[in-house]
Amino acid sequence: MLGETAGVRDEVGFLVVHQRYADRFFPGTSVLHTRLRYSLFIPWILERLKVRGEGGATFTDALRREEIALAERLKAEKYGVIGRLTLPEASSQPPSYSYWTALSTWGLIDLKPSGRVWSRVELGALAAAARGRALKDDDGRPLAEAVWPVAELPPAPDNWDSGAPLGFDLLPREKHHLAKLLRAVRCPRTEAPSLLARLVGHSVSDAGSCWDQVILDLAGEHRPALLRAGRAASLAAIGRGAYAALVEVQKERDGRTAGHRHRDALAEVLTRHADWASGLDPDDLVADLQPDLPGRVEEVLRRTMAWIRGGGTQVSHLLGAYRRAEIQRKGPRARLAEEQRGVDRRIEWDAAKHPSPEPLHYRWDRVRLMMRDLEAA
Repeated sequence: MLGETAGVRDEVGFLVVHQRYADRFFPGTSVLHTRLRYSLFIPWILERLKVRGEGGATFTDALRREEIALAERLKAEKYGVIGRLTLPEASSQPPSYSYWTALSTWGLIDLKPSGRVWSRVELGALAAAARGRALKDDDGRPLAEAVWPVAELPPAPDNWDSGAPLGFDLLPREKHHLAKLLRAVRCPRTEAPSLLARLVGHSVSDAGSCWDQVILDLAGEHRPALLRAGRAASLAAIGRGAYAALVEVQKERDGRTAGHRHRDALAEVLTRHADWASGLDPDDLVADLQPDLPGRVEEVLRRTMAWIRGGGTQVSHLLGAYRRAEIQRKGPRARLAEEQRGVDRRIEWDAAKHPSPEPLHYRWDRVRLMMRDLEAA
């Protein structure tokens, strides 16, 4: 999803586990999401630009100005204002970027006839075509023949056009509209109602993870996969700890001071997570992560599970699998490589700045906040 890999360390592939379970349970969500009302702010802005005739070459600039103005109107909110810190300049990841996939997935912007997602540039061209310009979309279809894809929306708040401050609290009509749309979001693997859809209207803000008992009780047919995801979250914490420990070991073998920060952290994470992670069936996990799970990532997952079940004592037993996966993913930037370039990357590596291993979260902090906005809907 959008922004998922920005600034994220994923040396050997555990981010794949995060992304695929998160997309399965919570379609359309992103780690860049803050508050749910953005999923209405953006379509309202698009409608405003269309009415104004802001299309073609002027569309992108007009959208940028609208998003700066939106951040200014929201800046009194305590949390979740995208672009507040960059005012009066635009954010590099504005709301229209962060929420674009969600708008199509949740039914706020219709898909193209081809089934593909409209881009922001295409919407600008479509707005221009509405004024009579002969333009085509990326599929070569005349845009003048296309229907404006922004779906039916609840009315904008009364102060929408006034420039007055705005907030994130949903009006009843907005909450009802979004709840209806989100309850219709399907699981991309099974086409059954997604876990996201099942949680709408329920109070889940006290759940620390998406596999807490209150979520499992609401999960229905998602319950077995959700339990596997919970165990996989612990597996990833152990695997990421093992990676950092391996870098320490290799740096020490290079004849350089490495310390024991991450080997000690690995021992702690094994104490907390090994029993839970060891209950995961590797074949079930691999099946959950299909299609097209990279072979090197599968090797890392299987080797890590086998190592945990074997007692998790000699982290060097994981070196081969982790080295192959990192080289495939990062090429010359791989820290575990045997060549001089690997030695150089280990010299640059600062153990104190490398994060401590934590379980995967599958965007639960973002989803939980969304569900709080929709409680009792």
